[in-house]
Amino acid sequence: MTSLREAIRRRLRRWTGQDTSAEGPDLRLGYRLSWVKTALSWDPARRRKALEAVLRRVRAQDFEPNPLQRRYRVPEVDGSAHAGLSLLALQEVLEALEHQEESRLKE
Repeated sequence: MTSLREAIRRRLRRWTGQDTSAEGPDLRLGYRLSWVKTALSWDPARRRKALEAVLRRVRAQDFEPNPLQRRYRVPEVDGSAHAGLSLLALQEVLEALEHQEESRLKE
């Protein structure tokens, strides 16, 4: 029986053709899943404010999408330091939730 983690790893390998090492899609998926849980607990205004702050951070010249080193603090998100890859995952999650909210409001 294949574990869920292994099944996801195989599917990502097929979809992206990328490496699934600790710095590859598996880690990014983990960050996304963690951020989805957190972001869903926030109201839309907080998600918008967090997205604006994350965008400022990831667009900064000194930003590096490092996979594990927790170098970046974004006070609008929380008080913790985050890896660059984690902030990119948070950006993706917040943008997806914003798009979903906009779509829902248009209906």
